[in-house]
Amino acid sequence: MKRKNKTSLLKKIIKTLPVLLGSAALVYVGLLIKDVEIPTMLPVDDVAVIGELAFLDENEIRSMVKENIDGGYFTVDLSSLREKLMQQPWIKNVSLRRQWPANLDVIITEQVPVAYWNKDGYINDEGEVFRPESIDKKLNLPRLNGPEGHHDNVWKFMNVLYQEMSLLEFEVVRLDLDVRRSWKMVVSEYRESDDSAAVMNMIDVKLGRFETEKRLKRFVRILPSLTVGHDRVGHTLKNKNIKVIDMRYPNGFAVQVAEA
Repeated sequence: MKRKNKTSLLKKIIKTLPVLLGSAALVYVGLLIKDVEIPTMLPVDDVAVIGELAFLDENEIRSMVKENIDGGYFTVDLSSLREKLMQQPWIKNVSLRRQWPANLDVIITEQVPVAYWNKDGYINDEGEVFRPESIDKKLNLPRLNGPEGHHDNVWKFMNVLYQEMSLLEFEVVRLDLDVRRSWKMVVSEYRESDDSAAVMNMIDVKLGRFETEKRLKRFVRILPSLTVGHDRVGHTLKNKNIKVIDMRYPNGFAVQVAEA
């Protein structure tokens, strides 16, 4: 009986021996590298900036990432880096991924400005406001203005204007909502002057506070006829020099024309 028990014990020892040896090896390796810094062993050698950038500088983004890398290839805090990058107004979204053996990819989605907002910001293609350090006033974008917090209403009404005026030769270049919630816009049309040079004809349009969309539809209906007149002998005069159209009347409108 005792010999049988000794045999069973020996078998158990033999079975557990690989596990014990493996554990001992791990402890030994741990003692060897406990004082070695992994970041030093596996540093991030290069940063690749990926994405179509029109307003951001690729080299500046790369430098900023490198300056904020705290650790090595395996220990770099990607969440912290992403949070840092998302503080840049021109970055709409960003993701980071490790690229073996020693690189880091930074995939950027840049903001797409579709309109100016007041004097210090833009509205992107999703109707959100973002404010970079400087504003490029040379972009061919409509100018939207209104009280802070009302950009969504102004942007939505701008889309209505685009739809209503899509068949006209005029373009909305500015839309204002004042503190009294009264609407005003500026429309433009390129036309030829007497010397055949292209000039922009600008018209201020007052829509007021009430029944705005009804007034807008009336404006769209009468605008083509307003911009065409006749001289004393019946010849057509294209694009009279209209300065202001006031639609704030229940059943009519007022027109101010600049005389040549």
